[in-house]
Amino acid sequence: MGQIFGTGVLAVGGLFSLFTTWTSARAPARFAAGLGLGLANPGGYNEIRAQYAGFFLAVAAACAAALLGFVPRRAAFLVLAVVFGGLIAGRLASLAIDGGIAGYGPTIRTLYAIDSLGFALALTALAID
Repeated sequence: MGQIFGTGVLAVGGLFSLFTTWTSARAPARFAAGLGLGLANPGGYNEIRAQYAGFFLAVAAACAAALLGFVPRRAAFLVLAVVFGGLIAGRLASLAIDGGIAGYGPTIRTLYAIDSLGFALALTALAID
């Protein structure tokens, strides 16, 4: 059971990461706008491509390498836990600092759920796989 669950976590984590890579690399301004950001110059485009496309491409590669048996699955679960754990920690800190979600757009609100779920699934897979 744990093996199947872990495979699902790696597959979903990898696909989500590839989706993030594709959407942020293909249309950085649209991706940034969905996050409530504006790109002022080519440096902004570079940052979206580096921080989102490049970073999530590396996460997708870690998931694929684990699925193909090139690296231990636990290593990829740890990568997912660190990424999604860091994201949700930052979001929760912002929630406390901002005093709630007023003013957050729908994408940011959705990312609270995605990051929480990603973190929980990664930790569960790490524990049972």
